[in-house]
Amino acid sequence: MSENQQVKAILEHIETRERELADQAGQFRARIEELTAQLGEIEAESENLRTTRKTLLAFPALSPTPEPERPDIPDHPAYQQILTALADAGRPMRARDLC
Repeated sequence: MSENQQVKAILEHIETRERELADQAGQFRARIEELTAQLGEIEAESENLRTTRKTLLAFPALSPTPEPERPDIPDHPAYQQILTALADAGRPMRARDLC
């Protein structure tokens, strides 16, 4: 093989490798752009959360709401009989079945 052909083969190899590297660099640039966009979205959401936290902390403390009062249970014996019949049935009942 002559020296000229060896140089030609080396130059072809260099050109091939340059193309490969250029392709890889392009892929990396595209990935960097994608990651930069995702980072921007995350930073924007994080800023929204900080603003929400600051807004919520600025509200005055809420007083606890009282528990609603339970209705009085009737003292009539029929009420207890109805509850017993419903518990013993073990299934949902219609009013006519209860009667």
